[in-house]
Amino acid sequence: MSQIMDHGYHSHSHGNSAHSHSHISSQEAVKLYDPKKLANKGVRITWIGFCVNFVMAVAKLIGGVVFHSQSLVADSVHSFSDLISDVLTLSTVKYTTKKPNESYPLGYGKVETFGSLMVSAILLYAGLEIGFGSLFSIIGPYLSTATAKVMHALPFHDHSAGLDDLGSSAVADSLQTADINAAWLALGSIIAKEWLFRATKKVGEEMNSKVLIANAWHHRVDSMTSVVAMVTISAGYFLNIYWMDSVGGLIVALLVTRVGISGFFQSFKELIDKAMPRDDRRYMDIEDAINVHLMNMDRNILIKQLDVMPSGTNMNVVLKLGVSEFNNKYENQLTLNKMGSIAEVLRGTIIKDFHNVKNMSVQFISNDEVEEIPEDNRKENEIREKSMELKKEHKERRRRRIEMYTA
Repeated sequence: MSQIMDHGYHSHSHGNSAHSHSHISSQEAVKLYDPKKLANKGVRITWIGFCVNFVMAVAKLIGGVVFHSQSLVADSVHSFSDLISDVLTLSTVKYTTKKPNESYPLGYGKVETFGSLMVSAILLYAGLEIGFGSLFSIIGPYLSTATAKVMHALPFHDHSAGLDDLGSSAVADSLQTADINAAWLALGSIIAKEWLFRATKKVGEEMNSKVLIANAWHHRVDSMTSVVAMVTISAGYFLNIYWMDSVGGLIVALLVTRVGISGFFQSFKELIDKAMPRDDRRYMDIEDAINVHLMNMDRNILIKQLDVMPSGTNMNVVLKLGVSEFNNKYENQLTLNKMGSIAEVLRGTIIKDFHNVKNMSVQFISNDEVEEIPEDNRKENEIREKSMELKKEHKERRRRRIEMYTA
């Protein structure tokens, strides 16, 4: 039987990931979004960016409806998604930073994860709704009334294109070219985003803040959807091509849908406690730190298994320790006090070194304990072993070539 010393059970990105909308952690949010610290240049430019983005998102939404531009409406949805994600993170800071207790031993990180799941679901629906509407605006004039009725019965259909009338009014709305004023709004958004990029980047460089510099580039990347909207609106207006704006709306809607799908599945995986991949930088940092501490405490103790589960901005860590299978003699010398001391020190130092690690489970397992390796882990280990063998073969061939040329 294995001897187990259990010392608690511990557990995010924008992440990580394509275009991520959860791009501020709890610690960073407290510093950069604290309204009481507006005297700080970093806090001030962050709030300016938030307010400018809010004004532009509202303006693009109203302008998109008034000027009949689907690409501008889609762009506004994309802008609102960033704002909602930031508000979500800020509103859950007081929960995610709480310490675990008897009622919630894993902490409150899943509050943010659940919120992210809801935001991603809304994004996904909005992207499909706008994308479907844009698609209908392109192909609507070529559809029969019967086909239009079938499309109207689907859960995602265009309300603005006149599908409820299904007759000539739907075709007429589909053939309507977006007003050129919508392009001016898109251009204003591009200029505002570029100014935010330069101003935020300047402050970030002055303060040597990687977070502010990352936010600056986030402003520039977000302006790309406004560029798509401006180009398609202008082209449709000047070339009198009614479907150009719809093409822009479809492109932006696909981007929004992609972000929604990515965020939804990432949040869902966190909710069901999917372990972090081993090539994740956070995983490797924790693994390296544990190995360093083990080397200092007892070189005979090895990591048998390490699982890191994201939970919002927090992390749960499950660590299993043991000795080498070739060192069974030392395993018999381990006492409960020795194992308990190592577990307690490891747990304390890791939680101290990594502020996002709120809870950690440390267990000792015996070499006599036979654990069934999950199929996914077995395949992963096989791939890793084959990769290591190929690298060894490559090094060996290289060594032989060097010896041949130097002989």
